[in-house]
Amino acid sequence: MKKIISILIVMMLSLSIIACGGSGRADDALSGKYIAVTGTSFGTTLSGSEMEGFTLELKSKGKATITIDDETINGKWVNDDDTVTITVEKTDIVGELGEDTIIFKDFLKEEVGVSLDITFAKEGTDAAKPENFLPEEEKALLGDWVGASVTDVMGDDASSEVSPSAITATLNPDHSSIISFDGTEIATPQWSYISETVLFEGDVADGASLYGEYKDDQFIITYTGNDFYYNFTMESAAK
Repeated sequence: MKKIISILIVMMLSLSIIACGGSGRADDALSGKYIAVTGTSFGTTLSGSEMEGFTLELKSKGKATITIDDETINGKWVNDDDTVTITVEKTDIVGELGEDTIIFKDFLKEEVGVSLDITFAKEGTDAAKPENFLPEEEKALLGDWVGASVTDVMGDDASSEVSPSAITATLNPDHSSIISFDGTEIATPQWSYISETVLFEGDVADGASLYGEYKDDQFIITYTGNDFYYNFTMESAAK
């Protein structure tokens, strides 16, 4: 998703942009930096750290800046009671105003042919907290987890080889996580949830691998190495 957004910004920059600026007011109350909290395209929604580096700044005197990583585009902005309009070259980008949020539907769809919805939240407000924008399935995965049972590659009980509670996991709203085994931290990967699959992106101690599945309210972490393969059924530590 972030790669898609990056491509959009680069395409905008390639237009030799000069801001024209629309007519209307630019209320000081809206001025400030807004961070992208969710982006949806091709049926996939990303949030939290996956949207880092994509910001919108509404400055005084109607000046605006859109930035993703090291790419920046300047424009003008105006608002009415319901919307904010950012004008770049001859293109108006209209976002819906919410409580400390600006929501752009089909962001630049006509220009680049890609349907992209982006929600920005004003930095430092409650609206910018990542947990407010997570899908329900991801919210259900937040918190501390501990293994309740364990099976081997054949699906047989493996509790005689390893304690079911040997593995613990903490999944945070910003998609960071901490995975420990036998009380030792083995990974701090970024996690994501796509089609019942929990992906852990990052190095695991001793070259092992982590893979997750969340389906029908059941969370399973598969922990594998050169000489072991375990499926841990997890239970919320809060229970």
